[in-house]
Amino acid sequence: MMIKRFLGVIIAFLTAIMIFFLNKPSSTPAIGYLLSPTHGFWNNIEIRPQQDKEIKIKGPTGRNVSIIIDDRRVPHIFAENEEDLYFAQGYMIAKERLWQMHFVTLAASGRLSEVVGDKTLQLDRYNRRIGMKDAAEKAVAALSKDPETRMLVESYCAGVNHWIASLSSKDLPIEYKLMGFAPEKFSPLNCALLLKYMANDLTGSDYDLQNSNALRLFGRENFDLMYPDFPQDLDPIIPKGNTWSFKYTLNQADSLVASGAYENPYESFRPAKGIGSNNWTVGGAKTASGKPLLCNDPHLALSLPSIWFEMQLNAPGINVYGVTLPGSPGIVIGFNEYIAWGVTNGSMDVRDWYQVEYTADESAYKFGDTILPFENKVQVFKVKGKPDVIDTVKYTKAGPIIYDEKLTGVKDQQHLALHWEAFNVSNELKCFYLLNHAKQHEDYLKALTFFACPGQNFVYADRYNNIAIKEQGRFPLRNANEGGKFVTPLAQLNPADLTSYIPMEKNPYVLNPERGFCSSANQHPTDQSYPYYYTGDYEKYRNRRINNVLSGLNKATVNDMQLLQNDNYSLVAAENLPYMMAQLNDSALDKSGKEILTALKTWNFMADHNLKQPSYFYKWMAFLMRDTWDEVLSANPLTMRLPDEYQTTWLMRNKPTFPLFDNATTPTVEHAQQIIQQSFKEMVDFFGNNYTSDTIKWQYYKNTTIAHLAQIPAFSEHQVPVGGYATIVNACTETWGPSWRMVVDFKDGRPKGYGIFPGGQSGNPGSPYYSNMIADWAKGKYYNLLFWSDKAEAIAYLKK
Repeated sequence: MMIKRFLGVIIAFLTAIMIFFLNKPSSTPAIGYLLSPTHGFWNNIEIRPQQDKEIKIKGPTGRNVSIIIDDRRVPHIFAENEEDLYFAQGYMIAKERLWQMHFVTLAASGRLSEVVGDKTLQLDRYNRRIGMKDAAEKAVAALSKDPETRMLVESYCAGVNHWIASLSSKDLPIEYKLMGFAPEKFSPLNCALLLKYMANDLTGSDYDLQNSNALRLFGRENFDLMYPDFPQDLDPIIPKGNTWSFKYTLNQADSLVASGAYENPYESFRPAKGIGSNNWTVGGAKTASGKPLLCNDPHLALSLPSIWFEMQLNAPGINVYGVTLPGSPGIVIGFNEYIAWGVTNGSMDVRDWYQVEYTADESAYKFGDTILPFENKVQVFKVKGKPDVIDTVKYTKAGPIIYDEKLTGVKDQQHLALHWEAFNVSNELKCFYLLNHAKQHEDYLKALTFFACPGQNFVYADRYNNIAIKEQGRFPLRNANEGGKFVTPLAQLNPADLTSYIPMEKNPYVLNPERGFCSSANQHPTDQSYPYYYTGDYEKYRNRRINNVLSGLNKATVNDMQLLQNDNYSLVAAENLPYMMAQLNDSALDKSGKEILTALKTWNFMADHNLKQPSYFYKWMAFLMRDTWDEVLSANPLTMRLPDEYQTTWLMRNKPTFPLFDNATTPTVEHAQQIIQQSFKEMVDFFGNNYTSDTIKWQYYKNTTIAHLAQIPAFSEHQVPVGGYATIVNACTETWGPSWRMVVDFKDGRPKGYGIFPGGQSGNPGSPYYSNMIADWAKGKYYNLLFWSDKAEAIAYLKK
């Protein structure tokens, strides 16, 4: 099947190239090269599965490194020292994922237009303007000063480059041949760019512009009801009622709010809704074995090649298993012989926007009580098939100007600078290096001190029956109520606010909590008693479902954990659907409406892929959200955000006559009931006009797609038969979902792991290992993670 698909895309591609060739022959790749039997795409097809069970290479120290390849193509690297170990890691990841590593770092550095043309120019300008490359260069300087991380990245990069040097043109990944470019030398900057790219993905959901617009349009009373800092059903990471051992006196004066009306020309580059993660650990008092269980499933973009690469690293002083990001050395999520850890996004806002007041000649700006000159940085964009594009970016003390006339082409005085914690010097690789080597709880805490951005919830368990969780990052110290929630005038800023942070030792943290488990699902880290003010974009449903299930378990097993990771129970439906259905007048419904209502009344709130009810409910919710917040949606071109589903339905149940429920364009006054009835009818009509009985099923309506990074349809997987949704524990949306599921069991002292991700180890679409795990992932299956003590144990296993 994969071979047929692979050939199909080549035929489609060649057809498109021939049409394009007739118009712009100078811009096309060489068709003869692509078709060449010695150099072309034929060389990328793996007719037979991987045969090598052991690969031997020489490391930079001259010693042999043995790489055992298991049946799922997972490499287990055995080296005599760490320099050779990370060299081999870079070599193996490049062997499987070279194009992916290169393409992602091109995106991070604002260079995609070099290989795909001007359609990505605005994205490149955005990525340059927010400063990912500048931030990455600072990170390289920091990690180069540390002997361990310098060794780590230099050895890794040397391994990548060793693989690149071994390639002839015929061996290049198919995407290079299709897109007409070639690999470049891999450097520590590439490693840092990858981490900043992930930081942008995980911190990009700031709403300063949107909040400022909403406050101006709707007024304080309505704003507070639409966008409260804390939900009514708060279930934070650190259990409610925690007693804090420290205090902080907040300046109760409200934060300064700039008076502008803001557009956002980069709105389409925001991270999609659905990004998040789950992790938890259950202490021995609540497990069948009396030992901890640790679980993690990060929710990221579902992509091919897969975002993760699975492997084991073994050398004197280190034996660790898990997944890593191609382009980043070490293991990011996993376990060693002593501990296990996992991460979820912390969601605390670390991106602040400032309105900048220019001088008349636009050469300087007002900063507090002073006038400072801009630092200008000229950005040159190479654009495939077109002349270079020049963009001059102005830098302030707060950060670069992201929006100005040079970008929008309109002299609208929308001069907005971004202050982002990822700009500051940090060495996140040191955190993972130390976690990989950790042996006890104190090592975990020490490792976390090196992690600054993006804020993450690090869950922990060890063989000594300890469990813990800490929200770790470098978080701004807010000196005013609602600080960081709105666009702030830079001219009125206290300069000290840019360099003030919550002390890391006072970040939310708990060890061995009384309830017997730790968990996070992107919800608030604390209740309102936490001494420091913070704001962010937080989850309200998955966390409560997870905590409800874990609270009811007393003899938890691996199977219980796997079932919970794949749980499709829709808490948003369970809490709101009965109320919504009660607002309908059954006798006024047509035949189709009555049939759908009957189906919904029998639903058990499980969003399984083969059911119709999830399609009905979530489409109803989509129409309900649109009809409820017409005032928000009609504010275009201003950038706005809808109140989330939780707050919308809470208002409907508790304040059904909320003034903004009324549609100002109609003569009648609408309340919650009228909107619910109207949106139900729209949902019934939608399915009646667009879907057959079979295609209404959740699998087909939702259409979970695992897309190729270059958006090549034939290299992608469509309509994956998986249930769940964004606010469900099994958070599979149309394009986002559990990118790696892992369960670690300490029952025998030494950890035993189970895991799976939606893809395969290979980045080659012509390989049987490109997408071979997707079907099992969709079914909720797991693989045993073969964590060997040494090479001899690995060899013995292969001989069975």
